[in-house]
Amino acid sequence: MTKLVFCADDFTGASDTLATLARAGLSARLYLTAPDMSEHKDDIGHGSPGSDPGSLDAFGVATSLRAMGVEDGVATIGKLADQLASDQCGIYHFKICSTFDSAPETGNIAAVADRYAQSVGAKWKAIIGGQPSLRRFCFLGNLFAGVGAGQIHRIDRHPVMANHPVTPMSEADLRRHLATQGWSNVGLIDFTMIRQGRTALIAEIKRRIATGETETLFDVSDENDLLTIGEALHEIARSAPILCIGASSVAQALFPSFPPLPQNAAKASRRAGPVFAFAGSRSPLTAEQVASAQNYVKYRVSPSDLLDPDAVNLLKDECLSALKDGKNLLVSLSDDRNHTIASHDLAQASARFIADISRSVALGFLLIAGGDTSSLAVQALGIDSLSYVADFDAGAPVIRAHAQTHDSAQNSLDGLPMLLKGGQMGKVTLFDNIANLAIAKA
Repeated sequence: MTKLVFCADDFTGASDTLATLARAGLSARLYLTAPDMSEHKDDIGHGSPGSDPGSLDAFGVATSLRAMGVEDGVATIGKLADQLASDQCGIYHFKICSTFDSAPETGNIAAVADRYAQSVGAKWKAIIGGQPSLRRFCFLGNLFAGVGAGQIHRIDRHPVMANHPVTPMSEADLRRHLATQGWSNVGLIDFTMIRQGRTALIAEIKRRIATGETETLFDVSDENDLLTIGEALHEIARSAPILCIGASSVAQALFPSFPPLPQNAAKASRRAGPVFAFAGSRSPLTAEQVASAQNYVKYRVSPSDLLDPDAVNLLKDECLSALKDGKNLLVSLSDDRNHTIASHDLAQASARFIADISRSVALGFLLIAGGDTSSLAVQALGIDSLSYVADFDAGAPVIRAHAQTHDSAQNSLDGLPMLLKGGQMGKVTLFDNIANLAIAKA
């Protein structure tokens, strides 16, 4: 029996969910398009782990829903969820960003989750409000987030998320935030209820469902809260399918695992060949990471140049020349906030650029910084799926691309190690840490 089916709104968090499931001992795979479940109806969760969903304990589909408008988002999730629905699955997960950054017209969580729930027959939705492993905490319904290893802020006063270029967070109370997206009656199970224990929590959830509550937000202030919530959700799912909404903390709640250990990063490696890194995020942490990188040839490109055919072709030639000479390459977007290019158009242009470069030379490693950029770029690569390799940095594991094709350009992507990171993730030395990875023996 499939223990978990998830659909992710971007690729950075999806790779973290993949790592969380693998760390718990589950065989898991992340697909770029929904696998055909009709071929595996009778063998879901059975057999030896492989690349088909029928042999896996858990699998997911990564999308770029976080960057979509409402109509496109609902249409996209509708098609995916219809394909993923299974009588043999009781728990579904809609993976969203741990900072809940979304808006009524862009990345609308409520509208997408409603359509997802409709397809899989989930009458009740559990919203998991925090992810302590990434220093995200939900307390009395209000979301807080740390800045790297520094101070923790209420999300509407967070120096990055309160000023996000696409979906700024202006409200810390997640019930009010989600009300603007269509959920006007989100209930709250706060930390005092959770700490009464598993039995009391199950009884409270059943009482809420019996009264007609369809969306319930759970406080998460520490890892123990997740353990209790997970036990309760498993029990509730015994009688009816449920949809869980949240970051990788959902997988942590449902399948407890050890936190990433520093020595696990030693398992990561890169192939022979240069590292290609692209920084599309405008977060201060990513800017600091780019500035501190010493082991790369660096190119800084303006947003307008990425949409100028002549300028981008010249840049491609220069980048390919460096990579073919075996030099590590780091391309970053300049922080030109006065440009008039829509954020989605810029992410699309970045994705095309990354894909063109990655298919034109045999890379040893691909690193992409930026949630929307990562999502669109991986989709543009044309690979089939992703698997977990090793923990590397908080919220940013090393994963591997899988491409089943006879095309020589695509074959060079098969087995390519990758790291996809959100703007706020990773140590300052992340880029050089990747460049310094050992080269795996052939």
